[in-house]
Amino acid sequence: MSEAYFRIFRGSHQIGGCCSEFRLGKRRIVIDFGANLPGTDAPEIDDKKLVQAVFGNKEDIAATDAVLFTHYHGDHVGLKRSVLESVPMYIGGTAKNIMKIIASRVDYRDKKTDASAAPEMPVIERMIPYPKGGKAIDFSGISVTPLYIDHSALDSYMFVVEMCGKRILYTGDFRDHGIPGSDRFDRLIQKYVGKVDILITEGTMLSRLEEAKNNPVQTEDDLGCEAEKVFAAHHENVVIVSSTNVDSVMEFYHHTPTGMAFLCDAVQAEIIQEAISSRNFGNYSYRKNIYVLCPNNYKGYMRNLHDPHFIMADETKYNETGFVMLVRPNNPRFMELLGKMKDPHITYSMWSGYLKGGKCEDKNIVDFLSGHDDEAHFTQLHTSGHAYVETLAKLIEMTKPEVIIPMHTESADEFAKMPEFAAYKDRVNVLRDGEVYKIN
Repeated sequence: MSEAYFRIFRGSHQIGGCCSEFRLGKRRIVIDFGANLPGTDAPEIDDKKLVQAVFGNKEDIAATDAVLFTHYHGDHVGLKRSVLESVPMYIGGTAKNIMKIIASRVDYRDKKTDASAAPEMPVIERMIPYPKGGKAIDFSGISVTPLYIDHSALDSYMFVVEMCGKRILYTGDFRDHGIPGSDRFDRLIQKYVGKVDILITEGTMLSRLEEAKNNPVQTEDDLGCEAEKVFAAHHENVVIVSSTNVDSVMEFYHHTPTGMAFLCDAVQAEIIQEAISSRNFGNYSYRKNIYVLCPNNYKGYMRNLHDPHFIMADETKYNETGFVMLVRPNNPRFMELLGKMKDPHITYSMWSGYLKGGKCEDKNIVDFLSGHDDEAHFTQLHTSGHAYVETLAKLIEMTKPEVIIPMHTESADEFAKMPEFAAYKDRVNVLRDGEVYKIN
């Protein structure tokens, strides 16, 4: 029998920068190829070393049937340019389209500053969309069924991997408290997953227990309801949220009070358009006009927006009605707009670690908030993109694995000590980066 194993190249004891492989004989698939998150504490394997470890010799390149990306966050897809053209790459179809929207701007910006800069768009164009409807893909005897899952990146996937008679669930980043809801998560696991032999699961929130416990905003629905109260109390509302965290963006859109304008730039508008056209259910739907901020009133920014709900913003009108404006702190244009406001209130909806003094302090965010982060002008509303401990416990109970391998966590060594997982503590197998877990 051919040797079969699973290995975490990076991500066994850190959040982000993930890359793993499943190998069967001389063939393998690679899952995710992420860059380290900013502020990662002294990683043993930097990005350059990871590329060398995964694709450092001709044999490994030739053995790779595919690189499968769980979603489009940089800590999972950030090293995509280092994947050789001979190696197929897969990602969700909607995720691919969102990446193309971002890449069109990034490539244009990079070309202006460095004519020799390698563009991202050709790399993304190579990516193959996953089949829909729970259909499996066979990679030289390794069967992979991609399953659409809730996460703060739209169109994320977990994988059911079958090889050597074993059924394995690789969760990737996931949660059950977004717009799709816990009921959909439960049905997905019951219908497409069931009992597994091995569960390879993220554990991001294990190192953020107090943060989760003390947060009054537990779900995306909570986020929208709380945001509406804040918006109603202020005339000039500014929202800092990731443009690709589409669940939260949709909540802010749908909870903009009647009579107020909802504003965003063309990049954010195109992502919203893509999300609604690909999902179009529940809170993924148009309910009011979306006013698009176009510098110098240049209509060219509207060229890719085809739905009639998108209207070029008129500064005089939205100042009269009051507004909710999505901003990107890394874009100087939004700093200019903030400077024109009389009494702006900022709603911050990202991880607290990016704030001043945080673990991964972000200079653009800190500079944008300077002078506006007092209690009267600043509200923090955010729900995690990752599974709470209770959700992990539920998944373990639903899948009843014989072996549990934690990753994407700073608390892998504490996993078996969690009271929520007590019944399965003897099944926890903590790997180190580079360590092989034999499947057969």
